[in-house]
Formats: sequence, C-alpha cells, structure tokens
Amino acid sequence: MSAEDVLLDVLTFHIRRGRGERAAVLDQDGTTTYAELARSVEQRVRELRTAGVRAGTPVGVVMTARVRSIVDFAAANAIGAAVLVLQERMVAGERTAALSDFGAARVIGPDGIDGPRSRDRRHDESTFAVTSSGTTGRPKVISRAWAGTLRNSADFARTFGIDVDDIVLTTSPLGHSYAIEAGTFAVFRAGACQMVPEGPLSPARARTLIERHRPTILQTVPIVLDWWGRGGVARATPWRRCVSAGEALPAPAAARWRAEEVPVFDHYGNSELGQLTLDPDGGSLTAGVGRALPDVQLRAGEGSPAPVSARVTGLAPVRFEAGAPVPLADADGWVTTGDLGVIERDGLRLTGRGDMVINIGGNKVSPIEVEEVMRSLPGVEDCAVVGRHGPDGRRQVWAFVEADDVAFDAAALRRRAGEVLTSFKVPAVIRRVDALPRTGSGKLRRGLLIEDES
Repeated sequence: MSAEDVLLDVLTFHIRRGRGERAAVLDQDGTTTYAELARSVEQRVRELRTAGVRAGTPVGVVMTARVRSIVDFAAANAIGAAVLVLQERMVAGERTAALSDFGAARVIGPDGIDGPRSRDRRHDESTFAVTSSGTTGRPKVISRAWAGTLRNSADFARTFGIDVDDIVLTTSPLGHSYAIEAGTFAVFRAGACQMVPEGPLSPARARTLIERHRPTILQTVPIVLDWWGRGGVARATPWRRCVSAGEALPAPAAARWRAEEVPVFDHYGNSELGQLTLDPDGGSLTAGVGRALPDVQLRAGEGSPAPVSARVTGLAPVRFEAGAPVPLADADGWVTTGDLGVIERDGLRLTGRGDMVINIGGNKVSPIEVEEVMRSLPGVEDCAVVGRHGPDGRRQVWAFVEADDVAFDAAALRRRAGEVLTSFKVPAVIRRVDALPRTGSGKLRRGLLIEDES
C-alpha cells in the first residue's frame, strides 16, 4: 500500500496545502479541523499498535455518528489493517456472525478495543470490508482492496463536483458503504467538510441544523429527500446540489428540490463495487442512473433488459462464506450486480432486480416500472411492488402503497393504473400501509412484503 493510499496521508496532504485549520468534520460534539483530525489519528495509531494491531490484522470498527469513529477507522487503515466496518445498530447476532466470517476477534468502538488478539486470522493486505444491506436475508461480508476503494471514492468526488469549500451533509449512518465511501472518503479526498447528524432528523430538526451550519451539498436516500422536500428543507439554505442513492429516486421527490433550483443527482452503486454511476437528471421517469464513473465499465442489455455487470479497476471484491473469501469477479474482472438494465445513449437504465422480476403467465413484469406509475397517481406517497401468490396459487402483482387512510381507494387506483400499464402489469392487489419496511439506510425490505402472506 503506497503512502498516497493511506487515509491519514490524505489528511496531511491538505494540511501541507495550508488547509489544516479548515473544518473536516461537523458532528454533535462540534467542529474538528484537518489538523486536529490528523493529530487524533496519529495518537490512535500509537494506541492500536500497543494493543497489537498490525498490517493485515482483521478488525471490526463500529461506525457511529461521531468523529471518534472516523479516527478509529483512519488509524486502523494507517497501520494497514484489514478493516470491517460495522453498523452501529447491528444486532449482536449479526455482528458476531460478520466478525466470524471476516476472521476478526477484536472490535474497535466507543468502548475501546474488545476481544483477544490471539484469535485474529491475518489477511494478506489492507482491505476495506462492509456488510451488505440485508434486504433479502442475512447480511454478507464483502471485502475489497483498499487502494481501489479510495480511488473509486476520489472519482466520485471529482465527477459529482465536491470541492474544498463544500460542507456535505450525510444523512445515512456511516456504517453503510454509501455514507462512508461517497461521503467520508470522497469528502476528505476533496478537502471538504462532512456534516454527520446524530440519528434520523425530522424536517424541523434538519432545518435548525442546516440554518446554523449552512451545508452546501446533501447526500441522502430517496425517502429522506422526499420527507425533507415536503418539510421545506430545500429552502433552508442555498444548496449547491444533492445526490440520492440506494434505490430508484421517485420523480416527485426530486421535483420539490428542483422547484427550489437545487440540482438533483441520482447515483447507482453497491456494496460489492462501490460507486458506479451518476445521473444529473435524477428522478426522471426513465429509471436512468447515468453514465459510469471513471475506471468503471458497465455491461447490460441493448434494447431489452439483461443482467447488469460492472468492472472497477483495482477492487478485486470477495464475499466471505463460512470464513472463506469467495471471489465475486469472473476471470476478466466482471461482477454481476443482481440488477437488470439497458445501456442507452445517456447511460444505464435499471429495470429491476434480477431476483425480483415477476413472472405473470410468462410475461415479465418490472417492479420499478409499476412503482413509478403508482407513485404518479393521486394520493400515493410511496409504493413497493412485489410478486406474491394469489388464492389459486398463481403469481400476482401486489402493490403496497403509503397513502392517506381516509382517501385510499384501491379500486380507483387499479383503474388509473390500467390506463397506463398493460393489463398483466396492473397490480391485482393494492394494500395501504402506514410505512414501507426499510433498512437503516432507507432501502426497501421487499423480502418482508413477500414473506407476509397474511
């Protein structure tokens, strides 16, 4: 690992450029400058080395909404350890399983360093590992080469346009790959400042913080962008731009921000490969997610949907199964993402998950297409579409919608959907829910909607 690939050296690079007193992180405890952050990381490096952490040592780092978690990660990275990022809200069983898969006996977190050093299973190189979102089952540990991960984040920062004067408000927990890679790593490579709020913020609380600190970029997910847009957050400060990722961005959610002249970008990435595309027209009805970032190559269907594959320079991702690393890339470096899509002139258009396509009498139905139509209907705030078995055992299209209880009329929604969709795509069942089930990062947990056969 070369010096330029160490996160600590990214911080000291900015200090040498005279940016030491500029803010690097804004959290609940206040502002931490680049110089203060670098000193804290150097001190933590000494403490971790005393505790026996060495190059290749696998460790879990619990990421909270505090700068000290960033210090822990950067210190372990500076030593050359293999770092598994752990989400703060992971239940004990999931955390134990992830650590076991990764071969890490020790956890670095708010309470110090836990676990005996004797059971660590040494890795060959410095790596960056995360757990998948768990939308379809138990979270899996995904590990990649560190140098390629940091380079991918730098590419995202340049392409999106983060600069040294930006304050980037990140709404997702730092334990999620999107928040730490397109957030923390990208922000530091740009020499900007990351604002990390504590816990989910209501629009009212968000406006208070935003009016005080004046962030310029919002990095978030569709559900928060929509919630804050309806709550007037788009008017709280002169936003330079915002980016949404994690799932398809509904057009109405983006429209509220564009009405305030805030550019909205859609972003496509995953735990296996990091950041893949950016679309400056996010929230369109086309489900387009934009062009590939530098060093990213994409393959998908031409004219009709096909599995999406991606190749990213220098990552070599693996998934740990029963403690053993299983390469995710084929012999030529291509990784299948699990999504379906079409390559078009303006980039990649996603049509759904390969494992979520609904087969209705031999006809293939894309949940994303149906969801876009349902969200455009009066009274529907959000929607999730899945395939479920009907009373006769045949597959049906089911739509779960967030809508007002008093005005909800399933029959009327079906009629309106039938004016836009081919008959086999129209949901056979439309159910109102108070809130769709989601992960901590805001992704839909479609598996719960499929499993709930009540």
